[in-house]
Amino acid sequence: MHFLLLNQTFYPDELATSQQLLDLSRFLIREGHRVSVIADSRGYENRKLRHPAFETFETFEGIEIHRVYSSGFGKKRIALRLMDALTFDLSLLIKLVFFPKVDYVVSFTSPPLVGFIGVLYAKLKKVKSVQWLMDINPEIAVVVGYLKKNSLITRLLTAVFEYSVKNSERIVVLDRWMKKKIEPLLSENQKAVVVHPWSVVKSQERSIDFKDSVFRKENKLENKFIVLFSGNHSIGHPLDTLLQSALQLKNDPSIAFVFVGSGVRTSDVAEFKAKHHLNNILQLPLQRREILSDMLKSSNLHVIVMGNHLSGLMHPSKIYSILATGRPYLFIGPREGHVPDIIQQCPYGFFADHGEVNKVISTLETVKKYQAGDYQEVATYNPAYVTKHFSIETSLGAFLSAMEMDDSGTVIPIKKDFVASKHS
Repeated sequence: MHFLLLNQTFYPDELATSQQLLDLSRFLIREGHRVSVIADSRGYENRKLRHPAFETFETFEGIEIHRVYSSGFGKKRIALRLMDALTFDLSLLIKLVFFPKVDYVVSFTSPPLVGFIGVLYAKLKKVKSVQWLMDINPEIAVVVGYLKKNSLITRLLTAVFEYSVKNSERIVVLDRWMKKKIEPLLSENQKAVVVHPWSVVKSQERSIDFKDSVFRKENKLENKFIVLFSGNHSIGHPLDTLLQSALQLKNDPSIAFVFVGSGVRTSDVAEFKAKHHLNNILQLPLQRREILSDMLKSSNLHVIVMGNHLSGLMHPSKIYSILATGRPYLFIGPREGHVPDIIQQCPYGFFADHGEVNKVISTLETVKKYQAGDYQEVATYNPAYVTKHFSIETSLGAFLSAMEMDDSGTVIPIKKDFVASKHS
């Protein structure tokens, strides 16, 4: 089969969605399918970047990559971000009018109109449409206060989203909470399949001793207790509780709060650090995939954050790599959701509500007392758990079987031992 994947970001961008699309593409190629990707010609975070690899067309590991134009205004203002998204959407639409027929067009959610454009292509070419929902907008924008619930733009975007879902043969969601949200929109002939994201760190890799971490040495963190928040700093990840914890512990030189990644809330961290003159906060950009394992395993305690009322609307995909590293983790967010589900089954995580600064600090104090045996227990159980329940084989096998079942009604076995690859 020929799969066409639509998303703004793709290799060599370092975003999690880019890395997962690369894994998906490699998986489909390995299973004997043809894969085409249409993505942006610019870097996702650095809009001025036109990487040498960002040609109009290239082939990478058998993946046919098409790049389309977008403006490069950047993310300093919402209006400028919107212009970048709209120019990409328009370029994508023009590209698809002349794009040859495929078997499946798989639309992701960045930017939000991609799914709608994918459905238009599917109808024009009479091919099958798949919506791969990484999040559910505009409902997220309403929950976090970006949009008013009954405004004209909200009603318009909601209608576009629902049209895209209702006119697609398959809907991919990331967890049971998202499936519960989307199922009321589906007809009897439609199917929502849960495809969990996967770890970008190989869980079978040897766990790095803290003293051996290159990441610690490069950032002068050798003797620190590292509290790490890594990944997307989006509006759906309120960091107030974690920042207030850093403020209360500012006189403890043994603890470093490390924020790695990108997104609108990186400015919140920078402003809070400057306002309170905090030397215990370190901010770093997204790290290359080949050094992620070292970075993630350098942490004493990982932190995952999700805004209240966002379960089922967005997905904390970093949990899989955190489990694979075999390090303790703390979840700050709603009591019902995917990570609380995991904590119930895999009892090596901690939980705090938003605003519970004292509970965050007590968690840090608990983990600071861990001995080598405690870390070894977590390092033994968590990677085994994520391998058993959330392997890349299981996830992508579920996706491919759902596609195959559309024609045959049977589950198609896949080849074994596929793992997430590092960028070349």
